[in-house]
Amino acid sequence: MIWVGGKAEGRGQRAEAIELLIAGTDTTAHTLSFAVGELSLNQRVFQQAQAVVDQAWESLGGINIESLKELTYIRAIIKETLRLYSVASGSTPLEAQRDTVIEGKVIPRGTKVSWSMLAAGRDPEVYPQSEEFLPERWLDKSTESSPLPMIDFGSGYHRCLGEHLSMLEATLMLALLLRYFEWELFNGRSSLEQLQQNLLIYPSDGMPVRFRLRK
Repeated sequence: MIWVGGKAEGRGQRAEAIELLIAGTDTTAHTLSFAVGELSLNQRVFQQAQAVVDQAWESLGGINIESLKELTYIRAIIKETLRLYSVASGSTPLEAQRDTVIEGKVIPRGTKVSWSMLAAGRDPEVYPQSEEFLPERWLDKSTESSPLPMIDFGSGYHRCLGEHLSMLEATLMLALLLRYFEWELFNGRSSLEQLQQNLLIYPSDGMPVRFRLRK
């Protein structure tokens, strides 16, 4: 507990810690579920991802701080999953601070503006071959001077505090799944196409998956 000006600040810190933990549970599980689904339907990516994990595991003795540095392809899979299946389908409404013109349309000052994260992640002008699952797009050296936008964690002062923890957790968990298991979707691509929404988007069929240990 920290005391500032004679007042205990521990309660606020606990609340922030709890919020970070809870907010990062369902959201990370959501991303991992869709990553598992896409890998099942993209065997080229699946096999390459397993090869990357196996190499890091065998050369550096498991998944640790050093081997995590070698898992850039696994992080790219997580980023590509977030692009296609954002945790929430829409953004928090923003307010225009001044009159703004967007593609010939005037947005008056004070207007509440919201946008679809699902649609933004599939914008072909920003992400070529936008409907394809291509983790390599996040590793393309030609985009280093103008990197692809990662919109799921927000931006500026409002960027998610849990971004790095979430990416670490998802990368570690997916690497362990790839090391120990093979899997396939019971219902194929329909699990990724028939989506519903409450607070998060989710597959209507619950995305049943058959796992089996790797030989």
